[in-house]
Amino acid sequence: MKNIISSGPMKKKDEINKIFKLLIIFMSLMSCIKIFSQINSSELPININAESTGYIGDQSTLTFEKINISQGDISIYADYGESSKLDFENSIWKFEGNIEIKIENGSINSDYAYIEFKKHRIKNVKIRGVPATLSMTREGKKTQTIAKANRIDYDFEKSLVDFSGNVSIEEDGNQISSDYLVYNLDNQSIQAQSDNKGDPKVKITYTPNISRNE
Repeated sequence: MKNIISSGPMKKKDEINKIFKLLIIFMSLMSCIKIFSQINSSELPININAESTGYIGDQSTLTFEKINISQGDISIYADYGESSKLDFENSIWKFEGNIEIKIENGSINSDYAYIEFKKHRIKNVKIRGVPATLSMTREGKKTQTIAKANRIDYDFEKSLVDFSGNVSIEEDGNQISSDYLVYNLDNQSIQAQSDNKGDPKVKITYTPNISRNE
Protein backbone atom coordinates (compact mmCIF):
# COMPACT_ATOMS: atom_id res chain seq x y z
CA MET A 1 0.00 0.00 0.00
CA LYS A 2 1.46 3.35 -1.01
CA ASN A 3 1.04 6.21 1.45
CA ILE A 4 1.50 9.91 0.76
CA ILE A 5 2.80 11.99 3.68
CA SER A 6 2.14 15.66 2.95
CA SER A 7 4.07 17.18 5.84
CA GLY A 8 7.43 17.61 4.15
CA PRO A 9 10.69 15.67 4.55
CA MET A 10 11.13 13.85 7.85
CA LYS A 11 12.97 10.90 9.26
CA LYS A 12 11.46 7.48 8.69
CA LYS A 13 11.00 6.90 12.41
CA ASP A 14 9.07 10.16 12.80
CA GLU A 15 6.88 9.24 9.82
CA ILE A 16 5.98 5.91 11.40
CA ASN A 17 5.22 7.53 14.76
CA LYS A 18 2.95 10.13 13.19
CA ILE A 19 1.10 7.61 11.06
CA PHE A 20 0.65 5.48 14.18
CA LYS A 21 -0.91 8.44 16.01
CA LEU A 22 -3.38 8.97 13.17
CA LEU A 23 -4.36 5.31 13.21
CA ILE A 24 -4.91 5.52 16.99
CA ILE A 25 -7.30 8.42 16.32
CA PHE A 26 -9.16 6.26 13.80
CA MET A 27 -9.43 3.31 16.20
CA SER A 28 -10.71 5.62 18.93
CA LEU A 29 -13.41 6.81 16.57
CA MET A 30 -14.43 3.20 15.93
CA SER A 31 -15.24 2.88 19.63
CA CYS A 32 -18.35 4.92 18.75
CA ILE A 33 -19.49 2.08 16.51
CA LYS A 34 -19.01 -0.45 19.30
CA ILE A 35 -21.05 1.69 21.69
CA PHE A 36 -23.81 2.13 19.09
CA SER A 37 -24.00 -1.65 18.60
CA GLN A 38 -24.96 -2.03 22.25
CA ILE A 39 -28.43 -0.55 21.74
CA ASN A 40 -31.06 -2.99 23.00
CA SER A 41 -28.36 -5.29 24.45
CA SER A 42 -28.89 -3.88 27.94
CA GLU A 43 -31.87 -4.17 30.25
CA LEU A 44 -32.62 -0.46 30.07
CA PRO A 45 -36.06 0.40 28.65
CA ILE A 46 -36.37 1.58 25.05
CA ASN A 47 -38.51 4.70 24.56
CA ILE A 48 -40.12 5.58 21.23
CA ASN A 49 -41.63 9.04 20.73
CA ALA A 50 -43.09 10.49 17.54
CA GLU A 51 -45.33 13.34 16.41
CA SER A 52 -47.51 10.85 14.54
CA THR A 53 -47.60 7.19 13.58
CA GLY A 54 -49.37 5.12 10.96
CA TYR A 55 -49.61 1.66 9.45
CA ILE A 56 -49.32 0.57 5.81
CA GLY A 57 -51.35 -2.64 5.69
CA ASP A 58 -50.25 -4.07 2.34
CA GLN A 59 -46.60 -3.62 3.35
CA SER A 60 -47.04 -4.55 7.03
CA THR A 61 -45.05 -1.45 7.89
CA LEU A 62 -45.31 0.94 10.82
CA THR A 63 -44.51 4.59 10.01
CA PHE A 64 -43.42 7.46 12.25
CA GLU A 65 -43.05 11.21 11.75
CA LYS A 66 -40.41 13.09 13.80
CA ILE A 67 -39.37 9.93 15.58
CA ASN A 68 -37.00 9.69 18.53
CA ILE A 69 -35.82 6.35 19.94
CA SER A 70 -33.77 6.35 23.12
CA GLN A 71 -32.17 3.82 25.45
CA GLY A 72 -29.91 5.11 28.19
CA ASP A 73 -27.29 7.42 26.63
CA ILE A 74 -28.08 6.28 23.07
CA SER A 75 -30.76 7.96 20.95
CA ILE A 76 -31.86 8.09 17.31
CA TYR A 77 -33.80 11.00 15.81
CA ALA A 78 -35.16 11.25 12.24
CA ASP A 79 -37.79 13.22 10.35
CA TYR A 80 -39.29 9.92 9.19
CA GLY A 81 -38.96 6.30 10.28
CA GLU A 82 -40.54 2.98 9.45
CA SER A 83 -40.30 -0.51 10.86
CA SER A 84 -41.39 -4.03 10.05
CA LYS A 85 -42.22 -4.61 13.74
CA LEU A 86 -42.62 -2.54 16.88
CA ASP A 87 -39.79 -4.33 18.62
CA PHE A 88 -36.05 -4.89 18.33
CA GLU A 89 -35.97 -8.69 18.44
CA ASN A 90 -36.08 -9.43 14.70
CA SER A 91 -36.96 -6.29 12.80
CA ILE A 92 -35.78 -3.78 10.21
CA TRP A 93 -35.87 -0.05 10.87
CA LYS A 94 -35.39 2.64 8.20
CA PHE A 95 -34.85 6.33 8.90
CA GLU A 96 -34.81 9.34 6.56
CA GLY A 97 -34.13 13.05 6.93
CA ASN A 98 -31.95 14.93 9.43
CA ILE A 99 -30.87 11.77 11.20
CA GLU A 100 -28.90 12.21 14.40
CA ILE A 101 -27.67 9.20 16.36
CA LYS A 102 -26.28 10.23 19.73
CA ILE A 103 -23.86 7.94 21.52
CA GLU A 104 -21.43 8.33 24.39
CA ASN A 105 -19.02 11.20 23.62
CA GLY A 106 -20.18 11.42 20.01
CA SER A 107 -22.84 11.47 17.33
CA ILE A 108 -23.63 10.27 13.81
CA ASN A 109 -25.45 12.54 11.34
CA SER A 110 -26.80 11.33 8.00
CA ASP A 111 -29.61 11.51 5.46
CA TYR A 112 -30.60 7.83 5.52
CA ALA A 113 -30.08 4.91 7.90
CA TYR A 114 -31.02 1.23 7.76
CA ILE A 115 -30.74 -0.85 10.93
CA GLU A 116 -31.46 -4.58 11.08
CA PHE A 117 -31.97 -6.30 14.43
CA LYS A 118 -31.66 -10.03 15.04
CA LYS A 119 -32.21 -11.65 18.43
CA HIS A 120 -32.19 -8.27 20.19
CA ARG A 121 -28.84 -7.22 18.71
CA ILE A 122 -27.85 -5.08 15.76
CA LYS A 123 -26.99 -7.25 12.75
CA ASN A 124 -26.43 -4.69 10.00
CA VAL A 125 -26.30 -0.91 9.74
CA LYS A 126 -26.26 1.10 6.51
CA ILE A 127 -25.78 4.86 6.76
CA ARG A 128 -25.91 7.23 3.79
CA GLY A 129 -25.27 10.95 3.49
CA VAL A 130 -23.63 13.69 1.46
CA PRO A 131 -21.65 13.09 3.50
CA ALA A 132 -22.58 11.07 6.56
CA THR A 133 -20.58 12.30 9.55
CA LEU A 134 -19.31 10.63 12.71
CA SER A 135 -17.93 12.90 15.40
CA MET A 136 -16.59 12.22 18.87
CA THR A 137 -14.51 13.88 21.57
CA ARG A 138 -11.75 11.62 22.83
CA GLU A 139 -10.89 11.54 26.51
CA GLY A 140 -8.43 14.30 27.35
CA LYS A 141 -9.03 16.14 24.06
CA LYS A 142 -10.78 19.46 23.53
CA THR A 143 -11.24 19.12 19.78
CA GLN A 144 -13.46 16.63 17.99
CA THR A 145 -12.46 13.71 15.83
CA ILE A 146 -14.59 13.81 12.67
CA ALA A 147 -15.07 11.09 10.06
CA LYS A 148 -16.96 11.67 6.82
CA ALA A 149 -18.07 9.28 4.08
CA ASN A 150 -20.91 8.98 1.61
CA ARG A 151 -21.60 5.43 2.79
CA ILE A 152 -20.93 3.69 6.11
CA ASP A 153 -21.81 0.00 6.46
CA TYR A 154 -21.48 -1.96 9.69
CA ASP A 155 -21.71 -5.77 9.62
CA PHE A 156 -22.03 -6.83 13.25
CA GLU A 157 -21.56 -10.57 12.62
CA LYS A 158 -18.34 -9.99 10.65
CA SER A 159 -17.23 -7.10 12.90
CA LEU A 160 -16.49 -4.99 9.81
CA VAL A 161 -17.10 -1.28 9.26
CA ASP A 162 -16.88 -0.11 5.63
CA PHE A 163 -16.39 3.56 4.78
CA SER A 164 -16.76 4.41 1.10
CA GLY A 165 -17.06 7.50 -1.06
CA ASN A 166 -14.88 10.51 -0.21
CA VAL A 167 -13.73 9.12 3.12
CA SER A 168 -11.88 11.42 5.51
CA ILE A 169 -10.98 11.24 9.19
CA GLU A 170 -9.60 14.37 10.84
CA GLU A 171 -8.48 15.63 14.23
CA ASP A 172 -6.39 18.72 15.05
CA GLY A 173 -5.48 19.21 11.39
CA ASN A 174 -4.32 15.59 11.03
CA GLN A 175 -6.18 13.71 8.33
CA ILE A 176 -6.49 10.30 6.69
CA SER A 177 -8.42 10.24 3.41
CA SER A 178 -9.25 7.54 0.90
CA ASP A 179 -12.06 6.46 -1.37
CA TYR A 180 -12.57 3.26 0.62
CA LEU A 181 -11.59 2.13 4.12
CA VAL A 182 -12.46 -1.09 5.93
CA TYR A 183 -11.97 -1.46 9.67
CA ASN A 184 -12.07 -4.83 11.45
CA LEU A 185 -13.32 -4.34 15.00
CA ASP A 186 -12.00 -7.72 16.15
CA ASN A 187 -8.33 -7.40 15.21
CA GLN A 188 -8.27 -3.58 14.81
CA SER A 189 -6.89 -3.81 11.27
CA ILE A 190 -7.39 -1.20 8.55
CA GLN A 191 -7.46 -1.75 4.79
CA ALA A 192 -7.73 0.93 2.12
CA GLN A 193 -8.47 0.84 -1.59
CA SER A 194 -8.40 3.43 -4.35
CA ASP A 195 -11.23 4.30 -6.68
CA ASN A 196 -9.25 2.86 -9.61
CA LYS A 197 -9.01 6.30 -11.19
CA GLY A 198 -5.33 6.78 -10.60
CA ASP A 199 -5.66 8.39 -7.18
CA PRO A 200 -3.44 7.14 -4.34
CA LYS A 201 -4.93 4.63 -1.94
CA VAL A 202 -4.35 6.66 1.19
CA LYS A 203 -3.45 10.28 1.81
CA ILE A 204 -2.14 11.14 5.26
CA THR A 205 -1.64 14.71 6.41
CA TYR A 206 0.12 15.37 9.70
CA THR A 207 0.10 18.92 11.06
CA PRO A 208 2.77 19.59 13.69
CA ASN A 209 1.46 21.61 16.62
CA ILE A 210 3.49 21.90 19.79
CA SER A 211 0.46 23.18 21.70
CA ARG A 212 -1.68 20.16 20.83
CA ASN A 213 -2.91 18.11 23.77
CA GLU A 214 -1.43 14.61 23.63
